Amino acid sequence: MRKESSTNFINNHTLENYCNAHKILSQISGRWKLSIIFALSESQLNYSDFKKRLPNITDRILAKQLNELKKDEIIGNEKTKLKSVYFLTKKGNEMMRILISFKNFNSNSI
Repeated sequence: MRKESSTNFINNHTLENYCNAHKILSQISGRWKLSIIFALSESQLNYSDFKKRLPNITDRILAKQLNELKKDEIIGNEKTKLKSVYFLTKKGNEMMRILISFKNFNSNSI
């Protein structure tokens, strides 16, 4: 929790009130979130699949990032008796289209 008088708090408050992109960017910020989203764009994955695709991620961080992405409704998960499968939600698929446009963006064209 930041002090309400701090510059970071004031800047964050300003961005939250006037910039919709700030909210979206804050939902996908984090070292592993984009990797998780791009992995799910290829196929549905269970927890052990993530560990194979992202071998350097710790269990704690993976669980935290998955929970945050679920809370923001970017990913969902379906639990059965045998396993839990993660997938992109409608919002996640829409976000993926934006991320692909970023990926294809050529800064030399400006």
